[in-house]
Amino acid sequence: MKMIVKKKKTTGAIGYVVMFTLALMMVVLTLYLAQVARLMTHQHHVDDSLADSVLASLIADDIYYFETYEMTETSVIRFRSVDEAHGLFVDYMNAAIAETTGFYYNFAFDSYICYGVEGRQMKITSYSGPGGNKSVSTGRVGNVRFPKGDIVRETSAYGRVKFDIKNIIDGNFITKTKDIYCTLEINN
Repeated sequence: MKMIVKKKKTTGAIGYVVMFTLALMMVVLTLYLAQVARLMTHQHHVDDSLADSVLASLIADDIYYFETYEMTETSVIRFRSVDEAHGLFVDYMNAAIAETTGFYYNFAFDSYICYGVEGRQMKITSYSGPGGNKSVSTGRVGNVRFPKGDIVRETSAYGRVKFDIKNIIDGNFITKTKDIYCTLEINN
């Protein structure tokens, strides 16, 4: 009889270990799923904000557009002002993230590039870093690629931001970058 009682005690201990392990796995799985959901929410929000900001920055020089006889030949579409475009991009992104306190940490403007096409030539105006350091270069249409590698064929802009989000499991920061490329089109 003593042998049966001892066996029940040992079996009960294993049951508690298995139950504790399953409970621990459920807690870890719940935290992991919560972190994934939070990360996806952040990514959707920054994707939408980035697209809105870059599109808002694509301000065409409409006077120049209409003076190039858009009804009779292919018009030249160009930026009204690349500095104004960069300013709009920064303003709209700042407004979008200001509404989400506790969402993004260490938010920074990594890169903003305007590609202005006139004929077969392209003027590339780049703004980088938090101060918006500006550099200008030129290239030929068909030879210029935007940072992800695709060929730039029309007046367009590229924006990239960098930010941290807080990991809900251990409180550490996860650094993310997001970017988007948009073209400027009129009457297409």
